[in-house]
Amino acid sequence: MINISNIPKDLAGSGDIRIIGGRGCGKTTFLSALAYLPNHDPANSPIQSIDPFDPDTGELFDMAENILKMGARPAPTANPDDPGQSPVYTLLIELKPKFTILQKRNIRIQVSCREYGGELFDDLRKSPTPKLNEYLTECASSSGLLILIDGLSEIRDEHYAQAFKNLESELNLRLTANNRKVNDYRIAVVFTKGEQAQIWSSRNNLSDFVSRKFPKTQIFLRTWSKKWGCAIDYFVCSAFGTMGNNPPRPNVKGGNYGVIARPEFWKPFGLVAPIYWLYTGKHNSRLRDI
Repeated sequence: MINISNIPKDLAGSGDIRIIGGRGCGKTTFLSALAYLPNHDPANSPIQSIDPFDPDTGELFDMAENILKMGARPAPTANPDDPGQSPVYTLLIELKPKFTILQKRNIRIQVSCREYGGELFDDLRKSPTPKLNEYLTECASSSGLLILIDGLSEIRDEHYAQAFKNLESELNLRLTANNRKVNDYRIAVVFTKGEQAQIWSSRNNLSDFVSRKFPKTQIFLRTWSKKWGCAIDYFVCSAFGTMGNNPPRPNVKGGNYGVIARPEFWKPFGLVAPIYWLYTGKHNSRLRDI
């Protein structure tokens, strides 16, 4: 007889996500670290496991083990002419029973992502090209966006605000044309390089961080959220993490385009929280540290 208590319960939600962001913000590194989840402590974590669903997603695990862990950087993501040719990465994320109220068995979410190269985000400031239009249509077919921003790139605040303005306009056209409710769309804005001191110290007060470092971006995102009645929220992550205490030190060497300094202490954080929020629309503070 099958013991149903050992079978995870699939959690209701929507996990069809598109990942965009400027060049060098760490999109591929984010996904690879999420699939690999190094130095994960299952005994004290709400996460039971994260597993690739298919061979394409298994390549993310291999990239983490054979490139990132070896102190190298993955190649930049290319945007093929047809966005449908971009690989779909699907992860099964299993959470423990105590993670949700009145749940006696593990719960599971299945998340599928397409990741687009940085040129897409940069081109949003310009008039749409046929290629960009294809990608925007693809983004509008998803349930939400995960947008990565380099947390040290405040000099590009105005650039980001303009890109978001054009993105909102183009997505609005496509969603309403297909009779989709814009207030159901979710957008997670994730600031990367959270291991750096100026971001690390603000990780528990992101609203203040964004208002100081990215004020134009924050103003427009508020406008977008009110206009659509949709959920837009901020997160911070680090694909490499920190090491030591008092104070913790970034586990990175090589500056803005750095690599892991000490692979044996590689412990990313903040990778699961935005994925879970996009899927469920709910927060859990414990996931922000994983």
